[in-house]
Amino acid sequence: MGAPAPLTITPLSPCVGAEIGNIDLTQPLTAEQVNALKDALGKHCVLFFRDQPIDLAAHRRFAQYFGELHIHVGGEGTASKPDPNYPEARVQHFDRNSKRVSGEVWHTDQSCAAVPPMASVLHQTIIPPDGGGDTLFASMYAAYDALSERMKTFLIGLTATHDGAKLFDKGTKTVYPISSHPVIAVHPWTGKKLLYVNRGQTTHIDGIPREESDAILGFLFQHIENPEWQMRFHWREHSIAFWDNRCAQHRAIWDYWPNVRSGVRVQIKGTQPPVPA
Repeated sequence: MGAPAPLTITPLSPCVGAEIGNIDLTQPLTAEQVNALKDALGKHCVLFFRDQPIDLAAHRRFAQYFGELHIHVGGEGTASKPDPNYPEARVQHFDRNSKRVSGEVWHTDQSCAAVPPMASVLHQTIIPPDGGGDTLFASMYAAYDALSERMKTFLIGLTATHDGAKLFDKGTKTVYPISSHPVIAVHPWTGKKLLYVNRGQTTHIDGIPREESDAILGFLFQHIENPEWQMRFHWREHSIAFWDNRCAQHRAIWDYWPNVRSGVRVQIKGTQPPVPA
């Protein structure tokens, strides 16, 4: 047998997201395929795959092409673990008994960690009817680029505190990580600057009065949520989203209660804290 035909990369918006075709994630990938996906991830921030009925072993194998696996820090939240042999896998299952769902606010995964996960891979197996349960994604490259030059100059060099308790379960005894990261970071693969604060876990900008911090973060959170650098992904059964937590933010939409949405997420460990610009 010859080498597989090159995969296809179809951008889904000018700023963020691309759908990958001509690939079978139930089977091992070639080095050429992995390199093409890595390049596409850094460029498009999130990659989507359709009709990929992977099991936990294939899910793990795919994630490990890009690094070691990340174990969720903090409490379990709304997720559960499907198999003790796969501690990195977390079931995201929501139904009529759910009190809330994961990610109903713009965020990047686990930014509260000292070294946040590099990327996340979510495989959906049960999809709500009538088009419910979409996920929004936004490019932090584009959000940074759209700032005024004066604002960029002001923000570069600042750091902000990220606290998991702001987003995760309230009223528990779980101790969540608290970390400080640059407000403006540089993607280690592409060298592009990006905005690295998020409404879900960023509590304040370090070293300035709280009133000033609240006003600046309020502007930045609203700026990040501008639809001009967003896209909305419509899930189908056995769709996969693979997003780069360094340059993308996302938000889950819970518009499907009491119907079921269920999938499994695996994360890839970061190799370094966010790189300051």
